[in-house]
Amino acid sequence: MFRRSGKGGRHMVRYIITEREIADETHYGISAYGGENDVDRLEDIAVSYAEILRLTALLQENGVAVAHFRDVIEDYLAQ
Repeated sequence: MFRRSGKGGRHMVRYIITEREIADETHYGISAYGGENDVDRLEDIAVSYAEILRLTALLQENGVAVAHFRDVIEDYLAQ
């Protein structure tokens, strides 16, 4: 999804799944990229790959702006 940047240009917002091992368990998070820059990141959102995949797809398919990234994740997790 393309979003206008503050200078009138356009850049693509992408959401990438991250993972890390904590006490022999994989924890997943999401990084938000605007253009080539990692502009925001939330770690330890889920331990289920299927759940983080659904959430990442929701963000990407709905073109969620980076400014709303954390709010959407918070709302999703509160369900």
